[in-house]
Amino acid sequence: MSPVEQHGLLLLNGTRIVHGAGATTKDAFPPKMNIPGRLQIFDAGHANDTSTPCFCGPQGLLPFDTNTRMPRHVHMAPDRSGEGNRYIVEKIMVMEGVAVAELGGEFYVIPPHTMVLIGAGVPHTWTACPPGINFGALGFPTGGEEVVSTGKFVAVYEYEVPTSFFPTAQTHTLSTEEEYVRCDDLHAIRIPEMTVEELKERAWFVWGREMRKLSVDYS
Repeated sequence: MSPVEQHGLLLLNGTRIVHGAGATTKDAFPPKMNIPGRLQIFDAGHANDTSTPCFCGPQGLLPFDTNTRMPRHVHMAPDRSGEGNRYIVEKIMVMEGVAVAELGGEFYVIPPHTMVLIGAGVPHTWTACPPGINFGALGFPTGGEEVVSTGKFVAVYEYEVPTSFFPTAQTHTLSTEEEYVRCDDLHAIRIPEMTVEELKERAWFVWGREMRKLSVDYS
């Protein structure tokens, strides 16, 4: 079997972000059928790439607006050995709208039609991007498409296995259950409310296989 193409951007904490050119595209139907349609493939699946877990946990949909500011948390489930808990992967598909994610203490502005595989043990939290972020105006190659945040986005989530919500003030990647420190002050660990200008100063912006901070001069 030929090596599986790795999709998107892989962060140091094991989180993978796949958008646009970071995905694989192909015709949805055989050419002889003459039916238009293009597939975007964000993940090769566990059968083809064992670095991606096999997902068998709950899947659902969560609409966000800028008032939905999730507390920072991780996900654990019973270890396969039957002793204690292990950290598990969560998959988020950002559908319509622009999201802001905190992943391991860093902020990311995530455009629509992006898959985020959150690494096991990576503390994370989400909210909607405030209105006014225009990817085209910021110099990203949108191909003329208008991609502007509206203060709302829709998340489709799926867990590796059934799990619970473990709130934490920690931002570094956790490896063992013993490292986890619970935080019961959920309001204190919600993702902060940020303006467009604050995001431009503090966040990484994702587009295709590119990730950059607008506040940094890369020339």
